[in-house]
Amino acid sequence: MAKKKNAKVDAKANSGGAARRGGAGNTYLITVVSFVVVLLAIFAAPALLVFAVGMVPSLVAWMIDRTPGHNVTVTVAAMNFTGVAPFVAELLIAGATMVRATAMVTDVFVLALMYGAAAAGWVLLTAMPKVASVYISVRNEARVQVMQRERKRIVEEWGPDVRDAPAARKPAGPKRSKERLEPV
Repeated sequence: MAKKKNAKVDAKANSGGAARRGGAGNTYLITVVSFVVVLLAIFAAPALLVFAVGMVPSLVAWMIDRTPGHNVTVTVAAMNFTGVAPFVAELLIAGATMVRATAMVTDVFVLALMYGAAAAGWVLLTAMPKVASVYISVRNEARVQVMQRERKRIVEEWGPDVRDAPAARKPAGPKRSKERLEPV
């Protein structure tokens, strides 16, 4: 009996460790991101500066997110990226110089838009569970009303005897003993 408990504890400890540390998917993602950062550092350092400063909220979300699947990080990073991308594109189109990048990074309105987009990701994370709950509640209430109308129609068609539920039947099959035999 003690061996079974220890085996279960060991299995739980081993199964969760791989998921917490990441896996092949995280290695691939880290490789791709590293490759893009190196290319940007070599060929477009000003764009990398704007991108790095703008994506700070995503880095913070990644550091505090301990949930499986990292939903917080994904949501905040996606919204943050939508706030950063237009400014990086504008910088690259206008001519990527460090003077322009520094001016962009020190502009309060640019930072407000970049970080505001990340804040919108946090708002989504906070508000959507409540919105989904209300939606599911309203949808379920509508289903109940449809079922009640259908029940009323069936009672009108078949009579009030239909309303009574049939007596609960016991499942057919061999009788099982209440005692469980332990393996020796």
